[in-house]
Amino acid sequence: MEDTTHENTPEKVVIMHGFTKEQVFTLMRAVKREFGTQEDIAFAMTTARSLENKLADVVNDVAEEHAYMKKHPPGERPS
Repeated sequence: MEDTTHENTPEKVVIMHGFTKEQVFTLMRAVKREFGTQEDIAFAMTTARSLENKLADVVNDVAEEHAYMKKHPPGERPS
């Protein structure tokens, strides 16, 4: 398997499918606990649209949303 990182993607992306909301949060906490909070890990759940796309496109979409959320955290007022 070739290791090619797209320039806009974080090093690590976790894509989840078929989990309940509670299970998703449990998985996210477990990953953060095991890898540490310093790791830049993006999380996403599949959607009907994402299941139709190529994986590389989904990873890029997740990375773009992750970067945006890091710059504009929820609850932060726009400047």
